[in-house]
Amino acid sequence: MGILIYTILQFISIVLTTCLVHWILVNLYTNICAPLNWMGPLITFINLGSPLCQFMNYVQFELAKHYITIWVSAGTGLIVWASSFLKLS
Repeated sequence: MGILIYTILQFISIVLTTCLVHWILVNLYTNICAPLNWMGPLITFINLGSPLCQFMNYVQFELAKHYITIWVSAGTGLIVWASSFLKLS
């Protein structure tokens, strides 16, 4: 039972960390690269090709893609675990 609790806590920590990092990157991108004010279009025009803005946008996009993969993997693992548990019973 200890391994099950450890696995669940590890999954929760991975999901929460992924969400937190994504949220931080999206907010940084909005504040630095594309601010939501009247100067936003001009600042975006200047910063759009910036390596920092490109990096933040790329990382947050990849995190969003991996977030889906994390949930699909967890669902698959749960189904496999449940089916093997039922076969043992």
